[in-house]
Amino acid sequence: MLWKCFVELICVFIPTKNNLRYKMKMYLRHFWTLRYIKRRAAHVGKDFRIGGSAYITKQTVIHDYVSFGNIRVLGPCKFEIGSYCACGEDLLVLTGNHNYEGEMLPFDEKWIQKDVIVEDACWIGAHVTLLPGTHIGEGSIIQAGSVVHGYIPPLSIAGGNPAKVFKTRDKEKYERLKAENKYAQLNLDKF
Repeated sequence: MLWKCFVELICVFIPTKNNLRYKMKMYLRHFWTLRYIKRRAAHVGKDFRIGGSAYITKQTVIHDYVSFGNIRVLGPCKFEIGSYCACGEDLLVLTGNHNYEGEMLPFDEKWIQKDVIVEDACWIGAHVTLLPGTHIGEGSIIQAGSVVHGYIPPLSIAGGNPAKVFKTRDKEKYERLKAENKYAQLNLDKF
C-alpha cells in the first residue's frame, strides 16, 4: 500500500534519540490504519482501537469499544463484530469460498457467500481464522490458533481445528458483570 511506503519514508528522517523514530513510526502506522478503516468500513463505532495492520471490506461493521491486533477480512459478504470485543493478532475472516461440488476440479467459478457474525463481549485469541457462515454467540471465548466454522453458542469457550466447545462461562457471573457494566477498556499500547 502507498501509505506504508509514505510512513517508512517519513521515519527515515526522524532522529533516533530516545527511540523517537520507533514511536513516531508506530503512531503514523496507527493513524493511517485507523483512517483507512473508518473510510472503508460500512460502520465503525466509538472508541475503536487497532494495534497493527488491517485489510477490511466495505461490508465490515464494527460496533463500539472493539479492539484488534491485526485483521484481514476477505470475501464479498458482511463481517459484523459486536461491542466490547477483543481480538488478538492475525485475525483472518473469510466471508466467501470456492465451490468444490461443481463440474470442474478442484473447484468451479461459483463463489459460496456467507456472512460472519461475532456478537457482543467476545474474546478472540491470536491467529484465529473465522470461516464463511461463522456465528459466535455473546460472551464467547475463542482459543488462540483456532479455525471456527458454524455456530458457537453464547458463553462458550471453544478452540481447535475445527473449533469445538469444551467449556462454558459461568452464566450468573457473566450476567452480573454485564448488569454492572463492567467491560474492559483495552489499551493496545501496553502490549
